[in-house]
Amino acid sequence: MTLLNFASVLKKFIIIISVFASGIGSVFAQVTDDSTQNVYGAKTTLFTTEENIKNNVIEYQVLDTSLTNNHNWNPVNISDYYYQNLGTIGTAMRPVFYQAPDVIGKRSGFGVYDYYIKTPEKFKYFDTKSPYTNLRSVFGGNYRAFIGIDFSRNVNENWNVGFSFRRWTVDKQIGPLQSRGDLNVLSHSYDLQTDYRSPDRKYHVMFNFARTFHAVNETGGIRDTAEVIIYDELFDYDDEDINLRNAQGGELRQQYHLYQQYKWKKLLQLYHVFDRSNRMNSFLNTDPSAETDEEFFDQFLIRTDSTVDLSRYVYFQNEVGFKGSIGDVFYRFYGKSKDMRFTGKYLPTVNALVENYAGGYARFAPRENWQLNANAEYELSGNYRIGASLKVPFLTVTASSMQFASPFFYEQHLGNHDYWRNNFGSEQVQQLSGKLDFKWRDFFRIQPKLDLKVVSNHMYFDTLAMPQQSNATATLIHPGIEAKAKYRSMNLDANYVYTLKEGADADLFRIPEHFLTMDLYYHKVFEGKLEARIGIEAHYKSTYFADDYDPVVQQFHLQNYFEVPGYMFLDFYASAKINTAQLFVKFRHFNQDVTAGGYFTTPYYTGQERILDFGLSWSFFD
Repeated sequence: MTLLNFASVLKKFIIIISVFASGIGSVFAQVTDDSTQNVYGAKTTLFTTEENIKNNVIEYQVLDTSLTNNHNWNPVNISDYYYQNLGTIGTAMRPVFYQAPDVIGKRSGFGVYDYYIKTPEKFKYFDTKSPYTNLRSVFGGNYRAFIGIDFSRNVNENWNVGFSFRRWTVDKQIGPLQSRGDLNVLSHSYDLQTDYRSPDRKYHVMFNFARTFHAVNETGGIRDTAEVIIYDELFDYDDEDINLRNAQGGELRQQYHLYQQYKWKKLLQLYHVFDRSNRMNSFLNTDPSAETDEEFFDQFLIRTDSTVDLSRYVYFQNEVGFKGSIGDVFYRFYGKSKDMRFTGKYLPTVNALVENYAGGYARFAPRENWQLNANAEYELSGNYRIGASLKVPFLTVTASSMQFASPFFYEQHLGNHDYWRNNFGSEQVQQLSGKLDFKWRDFFRIQPKLDLKVVSNHMYFDTLAMPQQSNATATLIHPGIEAKAKYRSMNLDANYVYTLKEGADADLFRIPEHFLTMDLYYHKVFEGKLEARIGIEAHYKSTYFADDYDPVVQQFHLQNYFEVPGYMFLDFYASAKINTAQLFVKFRHFNQDVTAGGYFTTPYYTGQERILDFGLSWSFFD
């Protein structure tokens, strides 16, 4: 970005800040006693989750209306940068640090768009004294936008209904734009939920449905024909050439979820969970043999005039169990059956499978700040998961051991550009983590932490974007520290993680050695009516060979040719809350051109350039 463009952006930023401040003063001046005396609000709008109900943690929570994360709408920011994406909102994401899957049995093998899917455990079930509506809209620079609507209300004191809607639209951030609306990402989702409790509170049923369509016009990253990578020549953004102009990837998912329980006595309760999920992942190219796209593909296996690769994963699952409390001990035991189908457009057969599980969970909580949890699950083919966690004042420790099956997609695939057939075994993970917690009044808090993982028989995608399985072991050691400091209205939050890798498979895990996130901000509440937060966020990853991305198979994979340079970028933000309205302005990557022309999140995918975002969130309780 040139100095002239920077001056233009800075001028717009100053104007918006001025309007922002004027708006705060205007709204603040209009606050009346009538609005502050409204008996309905966040404190009368309570919610819980299915996990709490399932594990008899029945306390309802008050809505969080703080400014803590109001200025963040980018999923990577919201996750505290624990995810890697393709540089802009809505693109494929993967964890920076190794994560074991949530299930021990078979799964589809796709997951780069999971963040945008509202799965059953993410639903909130409300108990509202008045209708509750939340509207959130973000207007980002370079035609990036988000709109979200949440609504919930009680039909009566025992029955609540609600729905949500989400829409993301993001124009391309690299490559020449054809015109405004040259979309990189179009995502929209809607869902509904309801829960009912019988008047005697013995029977409770919860239901939700969600549908998401997430489409990405893939760029394939920056096209670079130079024999030697010159990073400073790859930060032209709109003027950069890209590898794909006719390709689209995406995911369509629909899911139904039902939970019901009956309380016979405190000692014994019965419950049942039903799930149906249907997901389709696709890669389409209307003209793969075009001069702009052809060089990206290694081979054409089926046709050259178009590419239509589809994979579909469908499952039905039933879980039946019983639970109860004996003194300070809560227990839950269950059996589960899962009927799955995985198909591909060109696969000659349907992969059908039924898995059966048995499992249990226990919690011992003799005091308010003392708790011991234990869980175990066994799948009859031999995969398993066992774990325990201990939480006491000043210390939290968790330990787990897990063996999980290979995904369907890793085992078999036939597409227009790729083919494989494998017979992989299970992967094993042992994990131990701990965190100390020391406080000094309200001024300082420090939390040293350590995470240790031992991974055996790891499944991954190699440098050719082909699935492989090792037969060795890697040890991942992550010491780190979290800290919070406060002096009057000034605050500092920091998180640092160091990574040490050992073992024969250590090179299969591409993780930056140093990982740092900081937030320095001013936070103050004025007369209980106006709340303001102004700060600077910083994030840094050290130099490493970050995984590359193959949009054809929707997988991140190893690479040895592009070393992503270490870089620290800075964001400035200002946010405010007046009654039930929250607004923010954020100046992303304002240090661009000071230390470098930009940074990379993934090989040949540049991170967000300097840009200005503005957002508004408004809650209504009537």
